[in-house]
Amino acid sequence: MQFRHLRLGAVGALLAGVLVAVPAAAQPTTVRALPLLTTIQEIRALSQDQGAKGYPVHVKAIVTHFDESADATLVIHDGSFGQFVMPPTDRASVPEWADLQRGDRIEIVGRTLRGGFAPNIEPTQIRRLGHAALPEPKQIPFTAMLTGRHDCDYVEIVGVVQRVYLPSDPNIHTLYADVAYGDGVVRAAFWDYSTDDIQKFVDARVRLRGNVGTLFGPTEQLRGVSLFVGHTRDITVLDAAPDPFSLPTRTIRSLYNYSADGEANRRIRIRGVITCYVPGHPVELTDFTSTTKFRHIRHVLYVDDGTGGTRIETEQPQQVQSGAVVEVVGFPAVTPGKPIITNAVFRVAGDAAAQPTPVQVSAKTVLSPDNDAALVHMQGNLLSLLTNPTERILVLKVGETVFEADLPEEAGTGGLDQIRLGSVVAVTGVYSYRWGPPPSFRLFLRSPADVVLISAAPWWTMGHTAVMLVILALASGGSFAWARATARRKRQQYQAVLNERTRVGRELHDTLEQGLTGIALQLEAVSATLQTSPDVARRSLDLAQQMLRYSIEETRRSVMDLRSQALESRDLAGALADLAHQMTAGTGVEARIDIDGSPRRIDASIEHHLLRIGLEALTNSLKHSGARHITLLVRFRPDSIALVVSDDGRGLDQWPDEMRGSHFGLQGIRERVDKLGGIFNIDAAPGAGTRLSVTVPIHRSAGDAAFPQVAQSWRTN
Repeated sequence: MQFRHLRLGAVGALLAGVLVAVPAAAQPTTVRALPLLTTIQEIRALSQDQGAKGYPVHVKAIVTHFDESADATLVIHDGSFGQFVMPPTDRASVPEWADLQRGDRIEIVGRTLRGGFAPNIEPTQIRRLGHAALPEPKQIPFTAMLTGRHDCDYVEIVGVVQRVYLPSDPNIHTLYADVAYGDGVVRAAFWDYSTDDIQKFVDARVRLRGNVGTLFGPTEQLRGVSLFVGHTRDITVLDAAPDPFSLPTRTIRSLYNYSADGEANRRIRIRGVITCYVPGHPVELTDFTSTTKFRHIRHVLYVDDGTGGTRIETEQPQQVQSGAVVEVVGFPAVTPGKPIITNAVFRVAGDAAAQPTPVQVSAKTVLSPDNDAALVHMQGNLLSLLTNPTERILVLKVGETVFEADLPEEAGTGGLDQIRLGSVVAVTGVYSYRWGPPPSFRLFLRSPADVVLISAAPWWTMGHTAVMLVILALASGGSFAWARATARRKRQQYQAVLNERTRVGRELHDTLEQGLTGIALQLEAVSATLQTSPDVARRSLDLAQQMLRYSIEETRRSVMDLRSQALESRDLAGALADLAHQMTAGTGVEARIDIDGSPRRIDASIEHHLLRIGLEALTNSLKHSGARHITLLVRFRPDSIALVVSDDGRGLDQWPDEMRGSHFGLQGIRERVDKLGGIFNIDAAPGAGTRLSVTVPIHRSAGDAAFPQVAQSWRTN
C-alpha cells in the first residue's frame, strides 16, 4: 500500500507533486477520454503509470480506517478489495471528509492518481450513505502480504508484540508496535492510544484487525508490511504479557535447539556474566512511507553463562561493566552466527567471582561462526593502529586473516602507542562474527590490558629498507645527471675555446699578419729607393707608419674582443649600444641605437662581423666626419639583417686627402661583408653626412642553433 502517515502539509505537498504530472489544461480532455471506474477491483487492476492518467472514479465502499486525529489516512473496502484514498486537494470543497468515521458507508467521486506504491484515489465529492458493519477480515499469511497484491485488504492477524515505540517527531501522534506474525514482523500503527499502552502489550499474544499497508521507498519498491489498526482498545489480548523476570531461566546453549513445540516468538530469560558492553550511538532515520522520524539508540551487551555466549541488543540506557552478573529478558532471533536476543531488558544481579575462561583461537579456527559472541584469546601481528574520536582500532593479522580489534577511547592507551608495527601480540576480547559476504569478524577489547606484547618487531623493517633503496636510487640518479651535465658543460666549454682560438687566429691573419706584410713591403720599398729617390722613399715610409698605426689599432681591438666578449652577455644591438656609449663618452657626440623588426639572436659569426663593422664605421665617423649625431640602425628581417650607420658630418668631400689613411678600415669592412655574402653601400654628399649600410643574409640551419649554447657555456667561466 502506498500509505504515508502524513501531516496535512505533507499530504498537500505530495498531491501537488502528483498533480504536476497531469497539466491542468489537459485534464478535462484526458478524463473525458478514459472510461469510468465503478469498482475498487478495476482501480487495483491499473498500473502506476495508468493510474497517473487520471481515470474517473465513482465507487461505493465502507470506511475501514480513518485517522480522525489528523483527518488523513482514509482506507475503504467494498467487501472484496481495499483502496487508499488521498485527502482532497481542496478540503473546503469536500466538507464530508473531516467527519468521516470507521464504519461509514460512503460514495466517492474523483479520479485516480499515482501513489507511492499503487494507484490512489483523489476525491472531488464524498457522500455519506449511512453506517454499516465492517467487512469480514481475511486471514492472509505474512509471506502473501510481502507480495504487495493484498495492499489495503482488511485482515486479521495473531502475533506477539515485541516492541512498542513512538516517533521522535512530537507532531506525529501515532503509536507503533512491531508484531511478530508468522515468518516476519508487521508494523502496526495506532492513532488512538494512551501512554500506558507503550509497555503493557510487550510480549503479549494479541489479535489485531486492520488494513494491510506497504512500507516502500522513493523507488516504489516494497520494503515491509504495516497494519492500520487505529485504536489500541481494539487490541484483543489472547495471552497477557508475563512479568519478564518471573520467566524460567534458560541456558544460552539451549536457544534454538530442537524442540517439538519450537520457539513461539516469546520472550526468554537468561542469566550470565557481562564479557563486554558496547554503548550505542543515537541514530535518527526518516521513514519514507510515513514521513516519520525515528530515533534509535541500541546498546549491545555480550553475556556468557558458562554454556556459551550471546549478543544482547537493548534500548535500556543503563551502562554495565564487564564482570557484572545480569538477568536478561528478550526475544531470541536466529543469525548466521550464534542466536541473539533483541528488544531486551535487563537488571544487574551482582558481580561475578571470575571472568569466563577465554576460548583459545588458532589461525585455522580464527574465522568461524562458532566463535561468535565468545570471549576469545589469540596471537597475531599488529599491522596498524588507528584512532578516531570514540575508539582506537588495532588492525591485526592471524594467519592469512586480517581483522580489527576495537578499544573504547575512555579505556585509555596503556602504552599501546609504544608497540611497533609488526610486533607479535596476544589479544583477548569478545568475538563478533560478520556473515558478509565475505565473512569476517571484529574483536571488542575491554581495556589496554587485553593486549600483551609477545615479540617486538625489529626497528629496521622492510619499510625502512624500501625507503633507503628509494633514497639511494634518487641519489644515484641525481649524481649521474650531475656528472652528465658537468661533462656536457666541459665539452661545450672546450668547443667554445676551440671556436675562440679559430676566431682569434682568423682575426690575427686578417689584420695583424696582413698589416705586417704590407709594412714589410713598404719598408723594402724605402730601402730600395732611399738613395736614388728620397721623395718616393719618404712616401713609402709615411704609408708604412699609417699601416703600422692601423695594425696596432686592429690588434688592440682583437685583444679587447678577447677580454670583453660583449656579444656573450648582450645581443648585437645591446653590444653596439654599450661600445658606442664608451667611445662617445666625453666627446660631445650623441650616438643612438635604433632597432627595426623583432630582435633575436643570430649566428655568432654574423654578429661578430657586424659588431666589428659597426665599430669601424663609428670610429671613422668620430675621427673624420666632425659629426654631432651618429645613428646606428639594426634592421631585422625574416631572412636578413642590416646594419646602417649614418651621421650628420661633412660627408666625403675631402676623400682623397683626409680618407687616405683610413682606406684600410673600409677595405676590412668590404672583406667582412664579402665573407658573409652580403651587400655593402656608402651614400655621401659634401656637407650632408655619410650613410653606410651593410645587409647580410641569414641562413637558418640546425648548426645555427648551437652558437648561443656555446656562448652560454663559455660565460660560465
